[in-house]
Amino acid sequence: MLPTHLTAGYAEVADRTNGHPEAAVKVAALDASAAPGEFNDTLSIIMRFHKQERLPLLQEALFSLAIQSWRNHEIVIMVQNGTDEIKEAIVKMVDRQPWSRHSRHKIISVDVAEGVDGRSTLLNRGIEQATGRYLAFLDDDDLIYHHGYVTLIQQLKEGGCAVALGGCRMARAQYLSDHWYIRSKENPFAWGRTRMDLFRDNFVPIHSYVIDRSRINPVDLYFDDELPPLEDYDFLLRLCAKYDFDFSKLDTPVCEYRIHGLNSLPYDANAPLESHASHTRAQRLIAERKKNLICSLPVGEIAVWQEQIAALQQQVAILQQQLVKSDQERLHEQGRFLNTATRKIYTYFGRFPHLESRISRSVHSGWALYKRTIQRRARAG
Repeated sequence: MLPTHLTAGYAEVADRTNGHPEAAVKVAALDASAAPGEFNDTLSIIMRFHKQERLPLLQEALFSLAIQSWRNHEIVIMVQNGTDEIKEAIVKMVDRQPWSRHSRHKIISVDVAEGVDGRSTLLNRGIEQATGRYLAFLDDDDLIYHHGYVTLIQQLKEGGCAVALGGCRMARAQYLSDHWYIRSKENPFAWGRTRMDLFRDNFVPIHSYVIDRSRINPVDLYFDDELPPLEDYDFLLRLCAKYDFDFSKLDTPVCEYRIHGLNSLPYDANAPLESHASHTRAQRLIAERKKNLICSLPVGEIAVWQEQIAALQQQVAILQQQLVKSDQERLHEQGRFLNTATRKIYTYFGRFPHLESRISRSVHSGWALYKRTIQRRARAG
């Protein structure tokens, strides 16, 4: 579902497209090719804020922006159903931060109907307000490390990709005595390395990348209102299928994803039932969309995948050989044990002729069963 900033203006181009909506989107995107911010170095950071009880978390997120090494940025804070009281509290919070120079920020309230998940709406409205060439997102409860944006923007400048990704740590927080404390940190996102990994599952939190808007068609920069709470994964899938991503900085942590009990994703069994239900629904929609996702890949990337597949097949063959060898050695050891046990049994029970014949029949039956088992395994191998 396209957001309003893409549907607006269709009437102006309808006569050039015979009223066809898809063609209208393309023409509108071309008309926006010289939009403000395309040729500047400003980084627009879109934040979304939902609930008043998250103000202490927002303060830490803002502090992480105030100490950024990349100083040419604007902050766009989208507040869901923001009252004058909440907006005033956010203004004071922004003013208290140790900005290296005068901060450029916008605080915009967005009306969202009760019971509606406004996550995508806030981001889309934020994109409408952004003026920078570079675009990043930050939720009110997460952090960016001070070198994060300068690292990713430098990659975009040097590499020519449309999106640059960095590493992300997960921190588990606990609220005690009116303060948030970090109990532990881990790195669960490190398993992903490539575009193919991203197609499998999401390992890229929404604040761990920066987008170069000059290399992306504006029509592709939207979040689907039907996909919360996985709207960010759908966004990445569409971009990754169409544009080049720079994965080279995944080993450099640039941000922190916090787990604290107020998250919208159900990270534990105690999460609300509606949270589990919406997450399951979004997963189902994502799986359906993956089936129809068309991806254009550079030939070089396909060649690398073929080399990796060949290497994996070789490793599998080696492991199979090792397993067969290990199985044969184990069977040989079992045979030696049975031979030794048989000799000892004959020696001991030779002193008891009446029992010897019975034990002999049992041993021979066991030996015959063992030989048949080896023969079956040999034929199966």
